[in-house]
Amino acid sequence: MNILIVDDEAAERKNLINVLKNVVPQAEVTAVGNATAAVDHIAEGNYDIAFLDVEMPGRNGIQLAKEIGEMSPQTNIVMVTAYDRYAMEAHRLFVSGYILKPAMEDEVDQVLKNLRRPVDTLPKGLYLRCFGNFEVFYDGNIVHFHRKRAKEMLAYLVDRRGAGVTGKELRAVLWEDAAEDSERQRDYMQKIWYDLRNTLTDLGCDDVVTHSGNLYAVNISNIKCDYYDALNRKGGKISGYIGEYMSQYSWAEDSDIRSVDY
Repeated sequence: MNILIVDDEAAERKNLINVLKNVVPQAEVTAVGNATAAVDHIAEGNYDIAFLDVEMPGRNGIQLAKEIGEMSPQTNIVMVTAYDRYAMEAHRLFVSGYILKPAMEDEVDQVLKNLRRPVDTLPKGLYLRCFGNFEVFYDGNIVHFHRKRAKEMLAYLVDRRGAGVTGKELRAVLWEDAAEDSERQRDYMQKIWYDLRNTLTDLGCDDVVTHSGNLYAVNISNIKCDYYDALNRKGGKISGYIGEYMSQYSWAEDSDIRSVDY
């Protein structure tokens, strides 16, 4: 479970962090102090729940909730405030909960048990989430890469579903605004590839990706992910996820998933 806290008061952030550690000790919790930082995190990560302070300088929690709803529809929103006068407006946003400060363990526990979009328990081992923002998990915990492009490289190979991808194609994806396919890019892509391989090897998952000649690919039989599950599920409706597939990558907008009716 991946949780984001947004509150401009440090003491309130600390209190909610401590409450969440007691209620859901396995969760990964990130806390920021303003809406701008929150939007940056939502754009980069896949958050199951966002606890938003209502009254903040600049964009308040209500405005931020609307923005998160557009960016990441699968994220549950929980409003946290010292006042109850925002309850009706929060209700109209179809939030998952409304908690008065200071947050108490029993209230947080109750909210987490009644989320509008229940958080699935992730399977053991390596698991990739493709719908929403692309994210990599191991034993339910987010996997962090030294280079963001290593994660994006894995995402693109997963999208190609085991088909071999040339180095030139990968570089065109990773540097979409590049004027030319330079020697510097080729050298740097090798560092990205080694970062990806080393991260997976450290997890005991070195059989997930392959490189033979000039072709890179994933071993789809060694990957568990929501995208492949949906493809394999009888009567699966990929079209129901259109617009929420690997949302942080512009190339995903032109993926085969957009034109296939399953």
